[in-house]
Amino acid sequence: MYHRISLCLCSILLFMCLVGWIGSWKQSIRTGNDAYWKQEYDAAVNAYQTAVSEKPENPITYHNLGTAYYKIGNFRKASTAFQTSLLKGDTHNPADIYYNLGNAQFQLRDYTAAIMSYEDALDLNPHDSDAKHNLALARQLLKQQLNMTQQQQKESGEKTEEAENDPTNLSKAETEQLLELLTKNENQRRQKILKQKLDSGYRRDKDW
Repeated sequence: MYHRISLCLCSILLFMCLVGWIGSWKQSIRTGNDAYWKQEYDAAVNAYQTAVSEKPENPITYHNLGTAYYKIGNFRKASTAFQTSLLKGDTHNPADIYYNLGNAQFQLRDYTAAIMSYEDALDLNPHDSDAKHNLALARQLLKQQLNMTQQQQKESGEKTEEAENDPTNLSKAETEQLLELLTKNENQRRQKILKQKLDSGYRRDKDW
């Protein structure tokens, strides 16, 4: 009888702790949501971070944290939070998470990753007009980015080729040799001038 009573008491205490723990997490989420809708995004981030520490396996928490990070312009942390939400199996609305992830990656100018995220969002929700629009824009900007990179590489290659073919462009060793030769020639020239002056009766003024 004693063991059964103890077991019941332990179960009751465990249940009370569990209810309190879940209630604390819900309160943190509620606090974060209230701050978010008031556009107090830093406060929302703090509340969602508390919720993450209370229930680190809950994917919804990371999604909310990602949206708050996005609002304060921390797109890298927003991207990480959205990815974590997906990895932890957020099935609430994964199309929206992929869309938000794509937006964060877009802001980071990682257009390749953004394109993949928008495509994933459209696979789940083919009628998302915003995802379609952003996907087209990301593809356009990626193309411009690649063209710019190719142009820079081409210009860099041309400059390198010009530098290699330019006879006035010397290596460090060649430059040092040339300077040494010029110095030697200059010293020889000065010695020649001095000898000519001595031969012609040139006299150096005395120091006194």
